[in-house]
Amino acid sequence: MRALKKSEILNYSIGDFGINLNFQLLGFFLAYFYTDVFGISPWHASFIFLIARAWDAINDPLMGLIADRTKNRWGTYKPYIFWGAIPLNLILIACFSIPELSSSMQVIYCYFTYILHGMIFTAVGLPYSAIGTLVTQDQQERAKISTMRMFFAVIIVITVVGSYVTPFVNSQPIIVEFVGVHLMTLQGPQFSDEADGWFTVAVIFGIISTLILFYSAMNTQERVHAPVQKYKLSDIKTIIFKNDVLLILSASMFLNTAIWVVQNAVSFYYFKYVAQIESLQTIFFQWMLPANIIGVILTPILTARLGKKNVFILGSLIVFLVNVTRHFIPIPTLESYTLFIGLSMLGSSCMMFCSICQWGMVPDTIEYGQWKTGIRSEGIPLSFFSFMQKLAMSFGGFFALQILAFTGYVANTELPESALNGIQLLYNIFPGLFSLGCLVFLLYYKLSKEKYDTILAELQQKSKSAQD
Repeated sequence: MRALKKSEILNYSIGDFGINLNFQLLGFFLAYFYTDVFGISPWHASFIFLIARAWDAINDPLMGLIADRTKNRWGTYKPYIFWGAIPLNLILIACFSIPELSSSMQVIYCYFTYILHGMIFTAVGLPYSAIGTLVTQDQQERAKISTMRMFFAVIIVITVVGSYVTPFVNSQPIIVEFVGVHLMTLQGPQFSDEADGWFTVAVIFGIISTLILFYSAMNTQERVHAPVQKYKLSDIKTIIFKNDVLLILSASMFLNTAIWVVQNAVSFYYFKYVAQIESLQTIFFQWMLPANIIGVILTPILTARLGKKNVFILGSLIVFLVNVTRHFIPIPTLESYTLFIGLSMLGSSCMMFCSICQWGMVPDTIEYGQWKTGIRSEGIPLSFFSFMQKLAMSFGGFFALQILAFTGYVANTELPESALNGIQLLYNIFPGLFSLGCLVFLLYYKLSKEKYDTILAELQQKSKSAQD
């Protein structure tokens, strides 16, 4: 099979920009929107995140089964991106809308829209990830794809979401800087209230996300023609639980995802209530841009020398040390935030190591599972990864909001010391512990590059023998 062109890597990877405009807006701000804009108590909001994932335990494997059995002229997985892009972003807009209903009906509305979003996200995100396993089977090319995906998903989207959404929503000037150099100041529209601002952001993000997903799907080809296998619903258990590297990597993914979910969920609370300077959040995320770029540049260099697993472990160790250290330094102010920003940049670069390596390792578990069980399925393993990622999002949101409720958080008031301490623990210590747990799981991951190459050669030989 010929090597991938740069344009092919770009056309596929840019889809992550579209998916993450949707995904990251929810991850960063939905908890805050529920508590401080919608007016739902942290206790009630936490259960919205938790209960939504109970259905995903059923929905995600079923979606994987359905996707694996889809065959038409567009391919196995591309149709889901075409047909799912518009509903996915319509429900994003619904999540950031406040209907004129009674209090109890508003809570039900939040349950309904968030659960429906999870279902449609699976119908788009799972096939998108599955296409990545059919673009190439070469580990180095998969590493390049993973790096490019993270460029769009983390560097661009998180910088935009973290830096510019808050001032836009609050009708404040949008200051654009890079490494402390002022580039421009933009004045966004004046909204009647904060709710109107959030709705407008969701509409803008939804339109852009839809167009990008259409572009990516139309310009990506499923090049690997794996043997078609029919399997029963009962085989799902075998496909998942006989694949030990899938289970270990999914546990690491859960904890790695929980790190950014918890930190992003409370970042707005941290800058608003602990630092008491909301504008510092914009400065913070603008400095994370060069940090993430450094992480993207270094990751393929390090993985070529050390391997994806070892770079993932190294990144997790540094993220653990950074978060614990940051908890004990002075709270940042506009006059003194150099140490806080410096540590955060180091941690952000190393989170890029983890994210890129994590998604670069995911496709390898497909061939390993085929070798181990005799059943090839892209949909089921990827649906399990999707479920674990969404479970981590749910756990992160539930955990953060429960801690806020337990420590006495009340929106838009002067918070007691217990609530401020709770926010600081959520921002630093708990993510550090999650990173340490991620590291421990990775120590048991045994799929090296040499073993993968041997497995792939065996599978290709079996396929050739079957054709003869």
